[in-house]
Amino acid sequence: MESPPFFIVGVHRSGTTLLRFMLSSHPRLYIPPESDFIPRFFRKAPQGELSLAQVRRYLKIIFTRYRFVEEWQGPPPDPQAFYAQMEPRTPAGFLDRLYGLYAAQNDAGRWGDKTPIYASYVPVLHAIFPRAQFIHIIRDPFDAAISLLDKYEADEFHIDIYYAARNWVRRIRAVRAAAEALPPEQYLEIRYETLVREPQATLEAACRFLGEDFHPRMLHHTDLAQERIAPDSHFFANVRKPVSAKSVGRGRRSLSEVDRRLIQYVAGGLMAELGYPPEDLGPMSSAEKRRMAFLRAKYEILQAGRGAATRLGLLPPI
Repeated sequence: MESPPFFIVGVHRSGTTLLRFMLSSHPRLYIPPESDFIPRFFRKAPQGELSLAQVRRYLKIIFTRYRFVEEWQGPPPDPQAFYAQMEPRTPAGFLDRLYGLYAAQNDAGRWGDKTPIYASYVPVLHAIFPRAQFIHIIRDPFDAAISLLDKYEADEFHIDIYYAARNWVRRIRAVRAAAEALPPEQYLEIRYETLVREPQATLEAACRFLGEDFHPRMLHHTDLAQERIAPDSHFFANVRKPVSAKSVGRGRRSLSEVDRRLIQYVAGGLMAELGYPPEDLGPMSSAEKRRMAFLRAKYEILQAGRGAATRLGLLPPI
């Protein structure tokens, strides 16, 4: 690999998709749809030797179960030929071959990944690719929460205001803890608020970090987004539109005081560390404390169940 891979990580609804389309608009870079499968396949042996049988199985699963391949052009790769061209025959070789083929289909010479859950798996990715670079995008927890609830709460039982706050803390803490083991040239932290208010300066900084020249096409990400994202997309339609800062502060404006108080109770410590100003919301009422206790119990039970199912191989990593 001439250039190391790079990974965009961050809490869901923090601008990871926007950043994906901005960077993929660079003529040298390509980032496919979310993968989700890397920890599932490789977290137990990130540098292990892969057999042809494993490669055949992984390719079959990827091309039948994951939306990662939504932009793939043509038939899936032939496992025998794919394996023969893997170098080395490790997770790094498998992923570099797979993503490299994907990038080549898009006339790009370097690949990246944008998968929010990988915020919890930076050590695994670093073990696979010791030179990998990580761009961590962070957003105000009130804004991330209201966006998450808008998109998922109606259809996903586990998502509620407590989940939004707790997940924001969990993912960000995981990335920042892992980043302590990375040299400065492998970790960049950016803010959603800065990206939408100062897109060119933020993208220029990202390009310097990646060792790439800035390209003005990155400021016109809507060309690519309108080609790849359906107009009626429930999750990503906003990425088809020009960059705007109008959503900055929406959570503080639109969430109820009760919900803002809960978020601040759960996430206030990390908010202070990151420089997101707290609000003077006063103490929780007894009813609010009971509600939070219920939501906390729900969160802990569901997380424990999901964790057990993941360890048994019944569900993918979260």
